[in-house]
Amino acid sequence: LDIEDSELLSDVIPILEAVTPLPNHVLQVDFVSGSRLLLDMKPYLDKIRFRPLTDARVWNSAVTNGIFVRFDNVELSHDEILSMAERAH
Repeated sequence: LDIEDSELLSDVIPILEAVTPLPNHVLQVDFVSGSRLLLDMKPYLDKIRFRPLTDARVWNSAVTNGIFVRFDNVELSHDEILSMAERAH
């Protein structure tokens, strides 16, 4: 990141409060608004990008910086998480 990129990121308002990897590849996403989403990740595990999540160590490594969720080297933005949730319904 250069200085301009980091300044842009510092202006981004965090959306995600916390993430918790649950059994059976369900990701609990807690938003700063107080809402909670349970996202079933199983339909995505056959895709190359998400295949590392089948490893329990990677799955259980989920963390958030308020904007992205990172599992080891797999990263999802809050926009992607919301899009995935909408596709599930």
